[in-house]
Order: sequence, then structure tokens, then C-alpha cells
Amino acid sequence: MSPTVSLPPQESHRARAEDTASFDARLIKVTDSDVNPHQGLIAVIPAYNEQIALGSVVLQVRQHVDRVIVVDDNSTDKTPEVAKMAGADVIRLHVHTGRAYALLLGLKNAREYGCKAAVYIGPNAYAHIHDIPKVAAATLTGDADLVIGSHYLDVQHNVPFSTEISRTLRKLPKKNNDSLPFTDPMSDIRAFSRRALDKLDFKTDGFHLETDIIAHLQSQNMRVEEAPLTNLSDLPSDPDWKNSVRILAAMPAFNEEKCLAKTIIGTRKFVDTVLVIDDGSTDATKAIAEELGALVIHHENNAGYGAALQDIFQKARELHVDALVILDADGQHNPDDVGRLLDALVKLDVDVVIGSRFLEKNERNIPSYRKVGMKVLDGATRIAGVADISDSQSGFRAYGKRAIDVINLNGQGMSAGSEILIQISDHNLRIAEVPINVRYDIEDT
Repeated sequence: MSPTVSLPPQESHRARAEDTASFDARLIKVTDSDVNPHQGLIAVIPAYNEQIALGSVVLQVRQHVDRVIVVDDNSTDKTPEVAKMAGADVIRLHVHTGRAYALLLGLKNAREYGCKAAVYIGPNAYAHIHDIPKVAAATLTGDADLVIGSHYLDVQHNVPFSTEISRTLRKLPKKNNDSLPFTDPMSDIRAFSRRALDKLDFKTDGFHLETDIIAHLQSQNMRVEEAPLTNLSDLPSDPDWKNSVRILAAMPAFNEEKCLAKTIIGTRKFVDTVLVIDDGSTDATKAIAEELGALVIHHENNAGYGAALQDIFQKARELHVDALVILDADGQHNPDDVGRLLDALVKLDVDVVIGSRFLEKNERNIPSYRKVGMKVLDGATRIAGVADISDSQSGFRAYGKRAIDVINLNGQGMSAGSEILIQISDHNLRIAEVPINVRYDIEDT
């Protein structure tokens, strides 16, 4: 069963046993002397290891609000110090609780300060700080209780494929008294009226926080609206931060300069961002990935497939993506199958989709030496109690948000794929397979 998240003191499920009793005592408390009935707009920024961008973000946000609250989710870097130096009020959690708890806690504190409205700024909204007045306006006047900043309100005919997939993954609610869905319900720039803040003590599994908030406030007969965000192409210069990342494709790579470019180019038409784990390559792998605009994590030495997967899942969690697709960088996997896996993730309503080499009898193309190793790992996976699937060792997989949030790898070798399946079984995640074709005739693979 998935854990639920709600406002303190009811919720401290992620705390260690010895921390539970004093969990709330570690949070910054708002006293009566702090409450200002004339307080206007407060910004809430949940943060985890954001020391590089956060200082600039806080300084810019302060130009549009009366107070900034940063909820530091037990960062391991200098995030809280940077936030405080930039002028934010900092709430420091001593246990990593996740973005849902951090956000709800920050909004609770904004309410206790006596604000008229609060605006949430997530990591994918840093480029839209200048839109805060537009998003918050209706909540300050009382004309709306929740206003969502939408990237697509005026351009619904051109919503990216990745956003359409995310919409369906989230099982999105409809607008109040309207048959149309919200255009950008996953947006992490949104404003709350004082009336909405008073009603935010509710439970959520944390996996679908944005849409859970919409559904909850609608159930309280509150008005939920959208406000169009500025088209970034209309700004005088490009922002310093990257656009929203909802679907991430990731590929471990070791000396893959020959095929990497084609794989990246073929993949990115289905996703928002491509991540390459350069696992100690001695060729031009890293340079090619960076030239093509991929995010790159570089290992000084070859750490192995499992270590690359650890970095991939960690980065996916940091980016709060809705879906993650992992494929090989060496050209063996067909990038056009990325869309097939994402489509299955949505239509079959599952948490993991495996691209199988065996569903359509494609195993005749697999070299004999590979079949032997695969059978050994397949057997070990079945012994561990994983449900019988046709291709447990396939490295071409798509993961939904529930899977991304719970998979935590320990191994660094090729058995990491089996370890993932065991964790999928342990967490009762839903799994499906779709047929794929794999090439084994590529040079040096």
C-alpha cells in the first residue's frame, strides 16, 4: 500500500522510529507575534539539493511577493544556507520526506503567517517567476481559489506528445462544470487563496500531488482556474534554467560515439529531455551527448551498468518526472519503440512496461552466448518470486512515477535489471510487456 502524505502532526511516516516523537519540534514554528493580518502574497518553494539555482530564484521571487518560505527537505548540500542568505524564511526538515509533505507544510506555514494568498514555485517553474503576479491575481481578489499557471492554455492544438502522455498518466480531473480537462494540471506554478489554504489538510499518496490538490479543492466546491504563462520564445533572452521535464529518456553509455547521436536524435521526439550516463568513456561519448543537448552525468571510471541505473533513477526523482524510459545507447534498441512503451504505460494503466524480445519470436536474432547469460539471470529472478515474464533481462523499459519513486538499487553490475524486477514485485507494482526488435549486428557491441 502506498504511503499517504498530509499536514503535520498526523503525518511523519517517513521518519525513523527514534525521530518520530520529536519530528514536528524540529520545524520552524510560527508564533502569534509573527502573524500580520495585512500580509499579502507569500511564495512557498520546496527544495532538495538546489544550492546552485536557489539563491537567484529566491532573489527574483522576492520582487513579486511579501515573503518567501523555503522548505528544505533534508538537503545534503548548502541549500538551506543559500536560501537564508537570499532572504528566505527556511524550514529545515531533518528527515527526507518528499516534495508533497514539504509543499503542504510550507503552505500551512504561509496560512499561519496570515497571508491573503500563497504561490507555489516548483523546480520546473523557475523560468516563469515573472508570471507570479498573473497567476496570483485572481486568488488575491477572491475570484478564484486555485489558479494553475498553464503553458498550453492558448495553444491546446500544439500540446507536446510527452504532455499528452503525462495528462493521461495522471488521470486528470475535469474543470468545474466543464467537460474539458485542464490544459496543464501538472504545472508547478500555482496560487492558492486564503480560503483554499484553510482546506488543504488532506491526504495524498504523493505520487499525483498536483492533480490530488485539484480534485480535493473541487470536492470542497472551490473555484479552480488556469492562467496562461508567458511563451518563453517571446522573452527577450533564454532563461538560465531548463524547461519543464515530464518524460525523461535515459541511456547508460560507455564508448558509444559511433551510435549515440542517432539514438539521442531518434529518442528525443518522444520525450522532454534525454539523460546520458557517460560511464567512464575514453572516446567522444560525453562531447557528442552535450553537443546534442542531453543532460550528462559523467563517471571518471567505468562503474558498471547498475551504477548507471542508480544515477538515472536518482536524477528522475530530482526532476519529478512522470515517466522514465531507459534504453541502450549502442543502437541495438530502436528509438521509435520509445513511443510504443509510453503508449502501453498509459493505455494498460501499469507502472512498468518491458520491451520484450520474445513476444513475437524475435529470439532467433539473439546470439547464443547472450541467451546463456539471460537464462541464468531469468532463473535467478524467478527463484526470487518475480512473476513470470518473457524477457526479464531486457534493458528497454518504461517506468511510471510510482515505480520511479520506490525503486532504489544497491547492485552495480548487470544483475541490476533483475534487482529492479524484485523490487517491483515487493512493492506490488503493475507490469506489462510489449514486443520490440533488437539489433545485434552493430559493430563493436
